[in-house]
Amino acid sequence: MAYTGGACPCSLIASSLYDGIAFFSTGLGDEYSHDGQIGFLPVGFDKAFFENQLNADTSRLFGKDAAHLAPDRENMILLANPVLPHSEGEIVLESADPMTPPSIHMNYFGDPYDLKVMVAVMRKALAIAESWPGPRKPVLQVPPDLARKHGYKPGEPLSDALLENMALHFCTTVYHLTCTCRIGDVVDPRLKVLGVENLRVADASIMPEIVSGNTNAASIMIGEKAAEMIARDHGVRLKQFVGA
Repeated sequence: MAYTGGACPCSLIASSLYDGIAFFSTGLGDEYSHDGQIGFLPVGFDKAFFENQLNADTSRLFGKDAAHLAPDRENMILLANPVLPHSEGEIVLESADPMTPPSIHMNYFGDPYDLKVMVAVMRKALAIAESWPGPRKPVLQVPPDLARKHGYKPGEPLSDALLENMALHFCTTVYHLTCTCRIGDVVDPRLKVLGVENLRVADASIMPEIVSGNTNAASIMIGEKAAEMIARDHGVRLKQFVGA
């Protein structure tokens, strides 16, 4: 969710992009996992960033005159992200030729439950913006076409229907792809591909379910565990190399 005003006068060089992050439960999931994440990006991104990195159609997202995307203007992003989706995509092989790209179907919001969680996470981001400290408050940029469709005027409460439409039209990936080679389906507990000799998979694709946080740390753990198992299979003691 993009906002103008209220942002820090930061430069791209001074920011790690995710300068703040929050994990929380929407109350719609189970009792032991958080299902929502909000990332705070306080820097003033330009049109090229939204179009190239976020794959956003800026003319539809902000209108033709998106003056707040100029390099000398302030804006920020509160990135609303459901982290435990029920929807599942699929990868389909198109040919026996390994050079032929597969078909990838993301299937976002294939399960209606995910749209409910998405709206709940968006409302949490809105609450953060509404409680912004200081006299300058962030101003939400609502896509003009959707604002007209829902009769929305700046400053009015946003309906669930408008938030759902924003999600359906403008949501994008945050790149934490997982679970395409699940343990038990594609690989065994020692990460060996079923039916194929001398081949293991050791990345986020072997997760039975996506973790409820960013996948980097979990993927490092998977790689380290795979290294231990391979070393043990070949009689190699890891402490010879890592001093453990």
